Amino acid sequence: MNQSKPVSAQFRAPLRSLALTVEETGPGDFRWRILEGFGNPPVFESVSCANRTFSAYDTALATGYGELQRLIGLELQHGPRAAPDAVVDFIRLASTPRPRPVERADPVKSPPVNGGSFTPRIRRPA
Repeated sequence: MNQSKPVSAQFRAPLRSLALTVEETGPGDFRWRILEGFGNPPVFESVSCANRTFSAYDTALATGYGELQRLIGLELQHGPRAAPDAVVDFIRLASTPRPRPVERADPVKSPPVNGGSFTPRIRRPA
């Protein structure tokens, strides 16, 4: 099988609408941003952006393209595809009643970690 020709299953899921842009946040300060469009007409939302600025537009653009390639991963040849069942699974998950929490026997208070609140700890048999 020729790997340059995609299997029809690869095209069953819609192509994600991704865009790379470079913004000038100040004179000579450039930052890349990756956007994804949702809906029809698409409304674009930020997916990822540089956490630093670059002194040249082309450097920001090339760095952003590298991040876009990393984000897409192995799907780069045929384009990033949305998981066709992701929306259905999300709706199904949202409509499913939450399971009741399991009651733990004999919890013991433990000290907070990293500024968190007290959490129950299970006593282990000796």
